[in-house]
Amino acid sequence: MNFRMAPYRVLAQNGRNWHILLLSDGRLQLDFGPFAMALHQDAFGLLHGLIEAATQNCPATAGCVAHAGAERSIWIDPQHGALLLAFDGVVLRFMPQELLVFVQLCREASRQIALVPPSFPLHCDRN
Repeated sequence: MNFRMAPYRVLAQNGRNWHILLLSDGRLQLDFGPFAMALHQDAFGLLHGLIEAATQNCPATAGCVAHAGAERSIWIDPQHGALLLAFDGVVLRFMPQELLVFVQLCREASRQIALVPPSFPLHCDRN
């Protein structure tokens, strides 16, 4: 599709029907098929940095894996073996292998728009 005619450009996609789109207003849309959310590029960069930290620092115990404040963090849910991404009032649940797929999408999208996500420490206060 010609970007000049479409209201978006596909930055990254995978076989799960997940996409990251660059919208015509400069925001990025995380599209998971039946659910999508749009973020400004700085918020996307922060989210990308969080999931990068979570994939590098994923302990087997419950608690916070990565955080950038109370409303932007990733937690392990040991009861279901899932990772919970809380970001500005939205909570997304990923199985560990799904988070790896999502981080690959974020890497491709960031590469396409020359965005460098912030780094977070590889430890988290679990209190």
